[in-house]
Amino acid sequence: MSPGKNDFDVVIVGAGVAGAMVAYRLAKAGARVVMLEAGIRNPPRPQIAGAYAVAVIKSPHSAYVQTEADAKAPSPDSAADYEQTSIEPDKQYKSGYERRTGGSTWHWLGHTPRMLRSDFEMRSRYGGGKDFPPAIVDWPITYDDLEPWYCDAEREMGVAGSDEEWNNLFDSPRSKPFPMSMIWPSYSDMWIADKINGKKFEGVEYRVRSTPSARNSSLYDGRPPCAGNSICVPVCPIGAKYDGYVHVKKAVDAGAALWEQCAVNGIDKDADGSVHTVRFLTYGNVPRKVSGDIVVIAANAIETPKLLLIAKLANRSGQVGCNLMDHLSKSTYGLAPEKLFPFRGPPSTSGIESFRDGAFRSKWAGFRVSLNNDGWSRKSSPQAQIIQLVTEKKLIGVELQAELFESVTRQVRLSCSVEVAPDRNNKVELSNNTDGLKIPKPKLTFSPSDYSLRGLAHATKTLRDIFRRIDATSIIDPNDADPKAFDGAGHIMGTCRMGKDPSQSVVDSQCRSHDHRNLFIVGSSVFPTAGSPNPTLTLAALALRAAEDIGKQLGIKKQRQTKP
Repeated sequence: MSPGKNDFDVVIVGAGVAGAMVAYRLAKAGARVVMLEAGIRNPPRPQIAGAYAVAVIKSPHSAYVQTEADAKAPSPDSAADYEQTSIEPDKQYKSGYERRTGGSTWHWLGHTPRMLRSDFEMRSRYGGGKDFPPAIVDWPITYDDLEPWYCDAEREMGVAGSDEEWNNLFDSPRSKPFPMSMIWPSYSDMWIADKINGKKFEGVEYRVRSTPSARNSSLYDGRPPCAGNSICVPVCPIGAKYDGYVHVKKAVDAGAALWEQCAVNGIDKDADGSVHTVRFLTYGNVPRKVSGDIVVIAANAIETPKLLLIAKLANRSGQVGCNLMDHLSKSTYGLAPEKLFPFRGPPSTSGIESFRDGAFRSKWAGFRVSLNNDGWSRKSSPQAQIIQLVTEKKLIGVELQAELFESVTRQVRLSCSVEVAPDRNNKVELSNNTDGLKIPKPKLTFSPSDYSLRGLAHATKTLRDIFRRIDATSIIDPNDADPKAFDGAGHIMGTCRMGKDPSQSVVDSQCRSHDHRNLFIVGSSVFPTAGSPNPTLTLAALALRAAEDIGKQLGIKKQRQTKP
């Protein structure tokens, strides 16, 4: 691109997966691109793993604690880190995120299932009844529109999966094979599959499938295959699991600029409605600005609406910040009747997709089930069980070791990920409180709908039934204490929904703002609905699709990537 009146052709706010992929594609095509990242760059992986090892509290963010960055670009780690309108645990948003170069994929699990054909057509297929939430809409694009971009995203990220198990799942075909063969199921996965495959619960057949993941099963894109270190959350110590920094580096190598520790606090709107100037603060609280022919907001689904609300942009519809979503997650624990030896390989390698779709979605939400390889680690710390055996059973020495081995080797955790219905009242607003740079913090309102809670109830009954079928004992079901209790899944979605009608949505089908032709929003904030799969693959596919349209608007003739 030839130099123009603006500093860059494209200014991208956020250097996570979506922003980095857009930057890479455009820089490779010759565009002058800058990424503005509020956070910092991570230290080497061994240092991150070491920080987690010595952390007293083991949480996703505990490996990334950095005093200055946490004050000036806060990374919420739990519900307690947000200002929320409710103090009731069942009416709080619980998923956090990382503001750092590469984004939250540093500590994601790595699962990459696609959305189903029906997920794009929810209202057309299942709407109209009294139990169907009014804010569930059809997407302005179809599965077929996005399918080539799913293939593109899988290739860019390096996804391992089974074509045989996943092709045409719920009428959602694949046009290309996975880039790599699947991550092999654990012994526990295969043992449970042998017990339940072909059996039915509530008329739905169990079928355990390997879960597609952006984790190398062989050498790929210069990164090694998974070595089974078992600490994907909070970090892959060898880089076998994909994270957004992979494409940050590719973008920089292609000529993009990366400006870190730059917290955006404003975007100027010109007289003609276009946007070019992006304002930000350095960690030294120095105000600066940069301009571009096109501005792309690629933050997460909480930071993106926060910025738009600060700048008073893209909100003709009044939908900015609305329809905040996640997946409702819940775990059930049990002891298998024989030793399954968890804690080997990734925390989860297989799951059950059978409950993601069906006529029931007119009344309650669909869900995925994950078979996990991490024992009871989500329930309590490893030392907690030792303390319990010592204090309650008075065991020490060889007896303590034997009892611990007998228990730990039989531990099983099953979990669910339940679709959350969009709701205009679940939203991101601006708080009166500010961060270390005096930028407003987000204020959240979140209360799952009855539609989603009914789905959660069916999901937890399903987990209980699986434990019954494998003859598990010592079952610990949080549902017994509070059926409405849930955990966050880390899947922050909604708040800038995509749609055809400018009065009802924030962006069009290409992720372009209805209100400002040169403003694009990429990431999971544009999702009109959530479905039940992990969102990262879908947001990556949408970002790559938007990059092509941005390139056209810039006058770039682009070719789609064909090799990693």
